[in-house]
Amino acid sequence: MADEAEPLVAALGAEPAAPAADAAAPEIFYQIESKDNKIFRFSELAIQQADTLNIMVQTMGYDAKGIIPLENIDGDTLNLVFKWCEHHAGEPIPEDDEDVPQNVVIPPWDEELMEIDNKQLFNLICAANYLNVKQLLNVACKKVANMVTGRTPEEMRIIFGIPSDEEDEAATAAAKAAREDPQEGPSNA
Repeated sequence: MADEAEPLVAALGAEPAAPAADAAAPEIFYQIESKDNKIFRFSELAIQQADTLNIMVQTMGYDAKGIIPLENIDGDTLNLVFKWCEHHAGEPIPEDDEDVPQNVVIPPWDEELMEIDNKQLFNLICAANYLNVKQLLNVACKKVANMVTGRTPEEMRIIFGIPSDEEDEAATAAAKAAREDPQEGPSNA
């Protein structure tokens, strides 16, 4: 297996450093399989953005010939994650510094990538969290924060498909009725 490159790490707010390029070294690509059996090629430089994958490659001995299975991320979501990682390949990875408040700005390219429906955005956030893609998680969560800024609770319920208390109580009552009398099913009252 080729020597693994150390991921670039930077403090939040630091200027991005240019990655050291070794013209003699061939670029290595890994194959990642989604839960719906889609195969993606992921460059070694981009894989450094996904800390979970980077650690898997380093500790489990994956190489360019093997396939790394990810059984909890669908292909469409994995495609978004990989596009983001490839676009940001070689950029420094922010260190967690809880003492410094984060002022996250969503770059235009990231904003365009995240022009997706709420379900896909939720899946993207879950995938970024699972794969530990810190900067993607930051910008995706910022997008959600921007979606709810200045909204009333009722507007937020509509945006995120959250039932009101009355709808929730009605669904609970219908489920209880169905459990008590499975022959009749939910009542139409």
